[in-house]
Amino acid sequence: MTGRGGRRQPRLFWRVYLNGLLLLALVGVALAVVGALVGRGQMVRSPERLARFAAQQAGDYRRDAAAMAAELRHISEAFGVGLAAYADSGELLAASDENPPAPISAGDRSRLAVGPVHLGPVRHAFAARLPGEPPGYVVMAGPPRSFPVSRVVASLAALLVVLAVASIPLARAIAQPLEKLTRTARQLGAGDLSARSELRGGGEVGELSRAFDEMADRIEDLLRSEKELLANVSHELRTPLSRIRVALDLASEGELAQARRYVEEIRIDLEELERLLDDVLTAARLDLADGRAGTALPLRKGRVAAIDVVASSEARFRTRHPGRELSTRTEGTLPSVDADPVLLRRVVDNLLDNAAKYSEASSPVHLSARAAGGFLELEVRDQGIGIDAADLPNLFTPFFRTDRSRTRDTGGVGLGLALVRRIVEAHGGTLAAESEPGRGTAIRVRIPAG
Repeated sequence: MTGRGGRRQPRLFWRVYLNGLLLLALVGVALAVVGALVGRGQMVRSPERLARFAAQQAGDYRRDAAAMAAELRHISEAFGVGLAAYADSGELLAASDENPPAPISAGDRSRLAVGPVHLGPVRHAFAARLPGEPPGYVVMAGPPRSFPVSRVVASLAALLVVLAVASIPLARAIAQPLEKLTRTARQLGAGDLSARSELRGGGEVGELSRAFDEMADRIEDLLRSEKELLANVSHELRTPLSRIRVALDLASEGELAQARRYVEEIRIDLEELERLLDDVLTAARLDLADGRAGTALPLRKGRVAAIDVVASSEARFRTRHPGRELSTRTEGTLPSVDADPVLLRRVVDNLLDNAAKYSEASSPVHLSARAAGGFLELEVRDQGIGIDAADLPNLFTPFFRTDRSRTRDTGGVGLGLALVRRIVEAHGGTLAAESEPGRGTAIRVRIPAG
């Protein structure tokens, strides 16, 4: 259903609109029933007008006395007056009942030319000229029925009752879900992150409920992620700080030789901390850019030779993981891409580090690159522990770790692959992963080559 300008009217609008139509129908039925029970009285503003009205109606039946009498009876029943039609000769043409009002005098007949005549001294007796020929007139006797106050009161009472009763279903349908949403919002604001409205109805209220629950899920995930980040960063900081403290204690006691043994491990720890901080800052930079309406991700793009990215990542891997075997293969001539060189190298470095972290030191890591269908395709494959099928969809989710334990070899806060996904998507690329527990993992990146 569409409204003005082709705009689709929401379903809640039509529910309210149709409910209004139903209310009107019920009110009409109630008024008709009350009118039938109380009476058919009508309001008459003046007896003169009623006399003229009766004369005009009777004049339509000048050639049919029976029809004229029926019309006068109908008016008499409706207004509660006595009516009779006479010719100027005094002949009774028709009457509303067996006791018709008496004919009028010649003097009163002469006054009918200017309009209805009050027949004094009777207070509610009037006469009006019949239209047509031969000349005649209608005499009305008795006060017209006044406006029925009892009927008005009963009609208004019935109207209010019908409106009150018929509005209950719609009021309940709208109020109950909104009250539930209000209670849930207050629970969520009070710190109960598990609070959900769980309303599954259709229409706008149902959509609002689902949107609210989805928002609550995201808030809960964000707060849980912040707590995980704090816990993981705290854990990662504990080891280097402990080593530095031990080295300082040994140095202060004069044990320089033993303190020097910790220097290399402290250097490795500091490199890990530096990488951890880089990941956190990069994630924060990308999240900040996403939160600015109309702002693109902060990419410092330039023409980057893919072969240089592969060579740089290969050299860095051999420096960080001495003794690990890295097999690099390039197919054909690699294209240049329009990309942020620092972030693109971060993609390859994170994938290689992740492969080394979750595979045995004796097993090789494979890096391959090729041009395919207008894309630069990079693949990192290992022969490590692999990933369960249930965990694979969450592989690129922030703070997700396939190995839930925190050892020195498999530490980290779970941001590496999440950053890979964000960077690749920011370049308009795609990411895919294949894995089998116990047989390793392959991650494939495709970046548009322009």
